[in-house]
Amino acid sequence: MKSLYWLKRRENHLPVVMGLVDGILTAMLLAARKILGYGTPVDSATALKVALYAFATAGFVFYIGRYAELRSQLVHAAAQLNLRKRGKLATTHLGRMVLHEAVGEAFVSGGCSFISALLPLSLAAAFPSAPLFSVIISLLMLGLLGYLLGRAVRGSSVSWSISLVLGGLLMTGFGFSLHIM
Repeated sequence: MKSLYWLKRRENHLPVVMGLVDGILTAMLLAARKILGYGTPVDSATALKVALYAFATAGFVFYIGRYAELRSQLVHAAAQLNLRKRGKLATTHLGRMVLHEAVGEAFVSGGCSFISALLPLSLAAAFPSAPLFSVIISLLMLGLLGYLLGRAVRGSSVSWSISLVLGGLLMTGFGFSLHIM
């Protein structure tokens, strides 16, 4: 119940959405040829490797960005309070709270990335004779995320959906041409 309350808070949407989108796009980029049925099919080991890669990269990148943002807010607040020592707030208890918040959100983002990368690749492994199935599911997931994002920011849900689906198609095409896996 506590986790549902946490997810309902607007400021917690960013790590979840970034992780989910990142995981889908990472899977589509890295394993595009395998997902589309070229070469050896996706197996569970490949799915797990790509999902772990998505977890590590999404978590680390999110941590760096979020920690830098929160720490810069503390430095700005210290300047607004006319504290003599620059960055003083960042070395206090508030600085440690910011660090813990950034680490926690990084794990959330990485976990969401892991799950959303694992799902389409697991589908590709489970249904090797229907390679487009996992691509269609991935694009539908991106479309749904776009729709929800559009509603959350009070923008055009259709535009957000189309943008994310086009991003998924571009990543798949890019991954196919790079032949990473």
